[in-house]
Amino acid sequence: MADIVMELANVTMEVAEEALAKHKEVWLAVDALMECPVTPGNKYIPPKPKVNTGLTSEQEALCLRGRWMQDQINAVFSVAHSKTRILPDLEQVPVEQHDQVPPSSPVAEVELPVVQSGSDERSPLPIQQSELLQ
Repeated sequence: MADIVMELANVTMEVAEEALAKHKEVWLAVDALMECPVTPGNKYIPPKPKVNTGLTSEQEALCLRGRWMQDQINAVFSVAHSKTRILPDLEQVPVEQHDQVPPSSPVAEVELPVVQSGSDERSPLPIQQSELLQ
């Protein structure tokens, strides 16, 4: 791989091996070794603006460290989350037939609580779904 870096970046074998050892991948090593050509138009390109966050350099370093640590935690959590147990198939779980109502049944019963006058008890009355739609 060092010979590929050497050819693409037009550098010596020692420089290519050093860059490959540092960057671990061919494209990163070549990118680090390649220099942007100087052109007369470069003087018209403004430098990248730096955002003023109001933090000191120490605070920025702590924020970067905290961000790195949170990324590590997220990586561990996502791996652990992918290894969680999967629910068993619905075919394996016994289902009682009397609790199921077919979804296309037009006469499914709905129970609503009704308060009778003069008493505090509530008694459900069966109402057909077709009556609710009217």
